[in-house]
Amino acid sequence: MSLGFRWLGVAGVELRADDRVLAIDPFFTRPSLKGLVQPVRSDANLVAEKMPSCDYILVTHSHWDHLLDVPELMRQTNARAYGSANTCQLLRLHGVPESSINEMKVGERISLGIFNVEVITGQHSRIPFGWIFNGSLKPGLHPPLRLQDYRMDVCLGYCITVMGMRVLVCAAQPQPAETLFVVAQESERYYLSLFKEVLPHTIVPIHWDNFLRPLSKPLRRFTRPGRMSVRRLTGLAHDVLPEVNVIIPEIFRKYLLVEMGEKGMKMAYRQRMDDGR
Repeated sequence: MSLGFRWLGVAGVELRADDRVLAIDPFFTRPSLKGLVQPVRSDANLVAEKMPSCDYILVTHSHWDHLLDVPELMRQTNARAYGSANTCQLLRLHGVPESSINEMKVGERISLGIFNVEVITGQHSRIPFGWIFNGSLKPGLHPPLRLQDYRMDVCLGYCITVMGMRVLVCAAQPQPAETLFVVAQESERYYLSLFKEVLPHTIVPIHWDNFLRPLSKPLRRFTRPGRMSVRRLTGLAHDVLPEVNVIIPEIFRKYLLVEMGEKGMKMAYRQRMDDGR
């Protein structure tokens, strides 16, 4: 048995434990800001190309760069999705079967096959013009939607236990975990507390790329005031935890975290030497 991950770009992460796949915030279409005035649609061919299989989807929050492609991925793979009330309502608007939609709240625990998931309070930084993108959904929505129709009610984080390893994603409050996926956009004080209390063996920065650039173009860093660079985040991690392994992931490349062999579990923390699909 083995546990690995792929970074899907933006906040997207795929965890694969042998033949079971759990995705977090899978997003591939990357529309431009024209979507503020023009309806946007998920690119079905791109979704199929980048993620041909999936069993479960966890959504941290319902902004478009986390949710836009989830309904299409569910249709193509029959995956079940889990998220907040806004997330579930937006999935319903897109015609996803009710049986595949699961509303989650902080404090809940659920077993998704080999993955045991605890819902925790999520961390989301303040964004310019947040009142446009946060709050209750507007009444009378009908797909296709504009970007600002994907409004966030709450942000959820997840602590995922699989094969004896704890994986922490989008955590507002620290708790011990071996692998930490973290967004480089918070204050230094937040990271100092997070790293000291989580004490991870591996840190993976995500959501550092410009989510307005299509995947057909080279990745570029997303910059705005207050956003920490990946380089600075890496240096801060090593200041707090000198032995920590920081992986700056290449998009769609496979990375191996755990191997289970005849001699028991081995923490791999190394890159699998092949490209993504």
